[in-house]
Amino acid sequence: MHIYDEKQNRWIRHRDTAEYQRRKRRLRDYWTLGLLATLPFTPGIQITLILLATFVSLAYLDETPYRTG
Repeated sequence: MHIYDEKQNRWIRHRDTAEYQRRKRRLRDYWTLGLLATLPFTPGIQITLILLATFVSLAYLDETPYRTG
């Protein structure tokens, strides 16, 4: 997906926006904490939680409108 940046008068990918980069860093921190929190659980529960977290992460990054500023 491309977004028109009026300040620079060009189209940019949504992955190049500051907001996307901020969300990606936030998700990295949540994944680190989440993986540490799943250590006491059995492997079956861990896999289930990881799959759920993957779905939520992808939805959080890709389904939200992004601003260029």
